[in-house]
Amino acid sequence: MKKAYPIPSDTAASQASASDPRNSAWVSANAGSGKTHVLAQRVIRLLLRGTDPSKILCLTYTRAAAANMSNRVFSTLSQWTALGDAELSTRIEALDGRQPDRETMRRARRLFAEALETPGGLKIQTIHAFCESVLHQFPLEANIPAHFELLDPQMEASLFAAARRDMISGGVAGDAALAEAFATVLERGGEHGLDALLAEIVRKRDGLRAFIAAAGGHGFQALFDEFQFRAGQTAEGIAASVWPLPGFLPDYLVTFSRAAEAADARIVLNNLLPYARLAFAEEDPVRRLNLLSKAFLRADGEPYDPAKTFKRALLDRLPDLAERYLAAVAAILEISDRLALFRMLEGTRAALTIADWLIARYEQLKRARGFLDFNDLITRTVNLLARPDAGPWVQFKLDQGIDHILLDEAQDTSPDQWEVVKRLAEEFFAGLGARDAVHRTIFAVGDEKQSIYSFQGAAPDSFADSRLLFAGKVRSADAAFADLKLTWSFRSTDDVLAAVDRVFADPNVRRGISHDPDPLDHKAIRTDAPGYVEVWPSIGADVVDEPDDWTQAVDHAHAPAVRVAENVAATIAGWIGSGEVIEGRGKKLRPGDVLVLVRKRDRFVHALTRALKRRDIPVAGADRLSLPGHIGVKDLIALGHFLIQPEDDLSLAAVLRSPIF
Repeated sequence: MKKAYPIPSDTAASQASASDPRNSAWVSANAGSGKTHVLAQRVIRLLLRGTDPSKILCLTYTRAAAANMSNRVFSTLSQWTALGDAELSTRIEALDGRQPDRETMRRARRLFAEALETPGGLKIQTIHAFCESVLHQFPLEANIPAHFELLDPQMEASLFAAARRDMISGGVAGDAALAEAFATVLERGGEHGLDALLAEIVRKRDGLRAFIAAAGGHGFQALFDEFQFRAGQTAEGIAASVWPLPGFLPDYLVTFSRAAEAADARIVLNNLLPYARLAFAEEDPVRRLNLLSKAFLRADGEPYDPAKTFKRALLDRLPDLAERYLAAVAAILEISDRLALFRMLEGTRAALTIADWLIARYEQLKRARGFLDFNDLITRTVNLLARPDAGPWVQFKLDQGIDHILLDEAQDTSPDQWEVVKRLAEEFFAGLGARDAVHRTIFAVGDEKQSIYSFQGAAPDSFADSRLLFAGKVRSADAAFADLKLTWSFRSTDDVLAAVDRVFADPNVRRGISHDPDPLDHKAIRTDAPGYVEVWPSIGADVVDEPDDWTQAVDHAHAPAVRVAENVAATIAGWIGSGEVIEGRGKKLRPGDVLVLVRKRDRFVHALTRALKRRDIPVAGADRLSLPGHIGVKDLIALGHFLIQPEDDLSLAAVLRSPIF
């Protein structure tokens, strides 16, 4: 049985205020501080106060979170149906802060059935699921097929692959701008760079759509205009502007060469003059600029120090040499930077041209098949609610069915998702939307430090921005708004939390995870629970001699991943071998008590698995395989296809090439 710990009074008060259905609330909650508990309590208290279950909209980020929250709510409500009066009264008073009357008791016992019997059920769902339901209600207004299908990841990848094939096979040949963009990307990044670009376009397509719409047209000239490059300007024209080189006209180079030879200035003779002579003889402006950079700049791109580079004998012969050199260097650096910027913009234009074509083709294929993807659910809903003709009517219809909005894991909400929430709550606290007979609220809980979905568009800083927006709206309507923090952790221990706070004590480091200027403040409820944090030194690659035997693996035992894996495995083996006892439980450590967390399944995972198995330590999870994807299983499936359908020549060919025969 788990030990019960007393809850600090400030935490209890904050949780009570956060779950109070009379307040709108914005809760910033540390990890393990009871976010889901507070959210479930708020839903139950809303129901207990007489709110129609269908008028509560609870939005989460993942299906797992939605299922967890729904289970918590229904578990509590189902328990209430079977409790005696005294026990039920005690629980309601602990939850709602007041002694329930008979009507409240009767209502509490009916809530489970009411929630189950509500048409459509209690609306605890992901924001994508909610947007899908809105689009199904208003397909005509959203300008989408009435019976659209949702793309799964496999179908989405298939459509993008088809769009890519169309682009490579036919699109490039018929589009000069696209062909030029392809040539630019292949020249600068090769096939690997092109593949990486196309993958990034797929991931960031929504943001790219908006950017292309703003910067597109006329070959993305708006990008070049932003940096004062005129239309038709070329790299050759930019590089040519350095010529003639200030301070170093051709005649002066001859004088400079003779003086350097007479003064025996070795650095000048060995480094500067060879490239300078090539540059002065070069006709191509871009190659000439590169040669000038090699001549007048060090290998790291910085200018030479004239006082150290030019010998006194040389300076005596050419008193104004240092001044001339610095003038030439300034021109070279300025034009080189300008040329680098222009090349970057050329690469950006090429990438955006490819993105524009690929996204448009993908959208065309998708529309032709009546599909929407997950990103479409959000963007189409935003566009629907923002339409000047149909948007207000759709908002009015939705507004009639929602009185309370609860948002979970708000730090992972993207700007478009925030726009959906803002549109839904637009009339909550203004005009006829702020209905006198109904108290309407908005609630959000999150922690920007835990935002992990930036690759899907999450904008953790929007959590604070939206807090200010809604606080102003609620208070301007003379309604209560609670701005709360939950800092006590029910999950972790003092040692672990103190280590986290110490890592982010530096404000410069803390800015990477939070816009809050206050220091992190993590506190543990389980004050007597054991905890331990040990930081190992980082391991870099050793400098080793290449093996003479070409058959020996280069990273045999020296790769950092392998060495870290060996250290981890040796540590675990030491714990188990010495009979290490788990503090707080009083039992010996077993392999199943150890969890190794990694950022991704790279070669470290395989190295760790090998190291553990060499020490006879059982390990699970790292060596799983997908049976349908295994080559041996594919061969057996092909054999089955052929046995069922002897005319299947393709399956027969696959089987004949397999180790089965």
